[in-house]
Amino acid sequence: MNPHVAFIGLGTMGRPMASRLLAAGWQLAVHDKDPEAVKPLLDDGAHPAGSPADAAEGASFIITMLPNGQHVLDAVTGEHGALAGASPGTVLIDMSTINPLTSRNVATAARARGVEVLDAPVSGSSAGAADGTLTIMAGGDAGVLDRSRDLLSVLGTKIVHCGGPGMGSAVKLANQVMAAASMVAVAESFRLAQSLGVDPRLLHEVSTAGSGDSWSLRTRPPVPGVVATSPADHGFRPGFKGDLMRKDLDLALSAAASAGLDLPLTSAVHDLYADLAAAGLGDRDFSAVIDVLPRRADGS
Repeated sequence: MNPHVAFIGLGTMGRPMASRLLAAGWQLAVHDKDPEAVKPLLDDGAHPAGSPADAAEGASFIITMLPNGQHVLDAVTGEHGALAGASPGTVLIDMSTINPLTSRNVATAARARGVEVLDAPVSGSSAGAADGTLTIMAGGDAGVLDRSRDLLSVLGTKIVHCGGPGMGSAVKLANQVMAAASMVAVAESFRLAQSLGVDPRLLHEVSTAGSGDSWSLRTRPPVPGVVATSPADHGFRPGFKGDLMRKDLDLALSAAASAGLDLPLTSAVHDLYADLAAAGLGDRDFSAVIDVLPRRADGS
């Protein structure tokens, strides 16, 4: 029987990841601030926990998948955080996308309690979480990552050691810059093509076979009728929310400022996602950024 895992954070990404672990035979104690998020997992054999500390008791591994750095700090180092229930030798794997400095601070706090830490954010959206094809970017000790591979291989098909504490988070932020910018480029290209009378299905066929190809284009063309699984064909139901992309770009710009870098394209892309939030659309998939392009064009 596989070891006990504490899983904390059962949102858009966390819930399908936890479901995969249960299906693979891992014993899970689960916690989320929203009790309703826990219920779908109970029928599959998960055990509910009243706090992160309760979930961590007896766990060999603790996974956190939370919206931001403060949530991670609260869930790990708070009064009823995971470290309060974890035993020495436990491995904490934070799979949230947060500031690299916060990741390093979590690692320092955990090590003081004898708990090993990986910062291991992921790429691949909720579809990848559901089918176990995420890319996992791990920062921390290579030996700890090796101990965790059986667990992580249930969740992802590519697991990359990125360096020491915080380096998984650093690589994830750089990845998000590319993902966000390419999505905006795809959205603008579809708006241009439509304005010139081009069939969006034709544009998709040509560009996915040409130099314009990208993950954003292949998985989430931002107009319906092109790819049946695209969020655009389902009311922009989120695989990854626009608000979360804006948060990630905030983190990237903050990290760049700390390094003395100016990222002008990232700043412009960030502003578009801020517009998406201001329009009340931030809970939609980040490909819904196409819907703020006309508003900007007409000055509204």
